[in-house]
Amino acid sequence: MRKLFFIMVTLAVTGVTVDSVYAQELHHHHESIHENEEHGKHKLSVYGGFTHVDAAFYEHETHEESTGKWIPTLGLEYFYTLSHKFDIGLLADMELDEYFIQVNNERELLRNNIVVATAVLRYKPMKRVGIFAGPGVETEFIEDEDSESFFVAKVGIDYEVEIAHGWELTPVFSYDFKEHYSSYSFGISLGKRF
Repeated sequence: MRKLFFIMVTLAVTGVTVDSVYAQELHHHHESIHENEEHGKHKLSVYGGFTHVDAAFYEHETHEESTGKWIPTLGLEYFYTLSHKFDIGLLADMELDEYFIQVNNERELLRNNIVVATAVLRYKPMKRVGIFAGPGVETEFIEDEDSESFFVAKVGIDYEVEIAHGWELTPVFSYDFKEHYSSYSFGISLGKRF
């Protein structure tokens, strides 16, 4: 009889624990959906950070002397929420510097205020963490007859920190694979959901 009583009490306590854990998870899921509905499916952000270009060197240097350059970068980001796991977005970054890269080991190409525009798909494996990737193009802000554009494949990771009323602060790391060279960026974006 004691064993039966002990088993019943254990099952009752375990059942309550499982029910309460399930209820909390269900509440968290509804809260997440409600949060997106409350602030909207759109997010517009401004970005500031630095881009490291390994292949970059200035006119007074040679390629052999260069160890790459850190370049101040500003940008705009737009994301649209498809579901609680997926967003699509448009990213546009501008590197605020003029430098040279070596192309095909034979000529130096001037890069002046580079703009990188990409379309990305963002996957959220956890509530605030996002992993994104997509194709794009690199071009110069003001093109002339010597300007060249390159294909870009961007990958990155970010973490959204909610501030209040739909405002978010998001640290971002991204890597750009380009035709003749690559770069990586660290920065932070300030965005508003609407």
